[in-house]
Amino acid sequence: MTTTSSIIAVSNSSPVITVSLESVGIFTGILVSLSVLGTLAVKLVNNLNNISSSIAQIKEDLKEHADNKEKIRDLDKKLDLHIQDYINRKDTVTLLIAQVTQTLEHRTNRLYTSMKDVEAYLQKTGSFKIREFQDLRKMDEDKPFDKL
Repeated sequence: MTTTSSIIAVSNSSPVITVSLESVGIFTGILVSLSVLGTLAVKLVNNLNNISSSIAQIKEDLKEHADNKEKIRDLDKKLDLHIQDYINRKDTVTLLIAQVTQTLEHRTNRLYTSMKDVEAYLQKTGSFKIREFQDLRKMDEDKPFDKL
């Protein structure tokens, strides 16, 4: 087998470097390997940077969600206060309606009694005949304000 080699000779007294095809091939292989290793190192660094930026973004999102949790808790407290206020107002209105209903029933009963007394007096004197009238206390709807 014959190999060809190129020899560079320098006639000076300085050291002589001999470059052959085999040494160029080895040198080229080393350069390609170093470039592949460099590319892999750059990809690794990029991936690590992406991971660290993702972790930082997740931390920010967690902080934001923690703030939202506090806001939701505050809103929940406010809602509870408004619900309690509504219940108190509803109870107050219900009591007022019951009081008005009771007063109205009392006045109606007094009026009914007074009308019966007038009817009895007029029938006693005999000069006036009383017609039948509708008893306001016996309405179809016994307690119309209880439906509120």
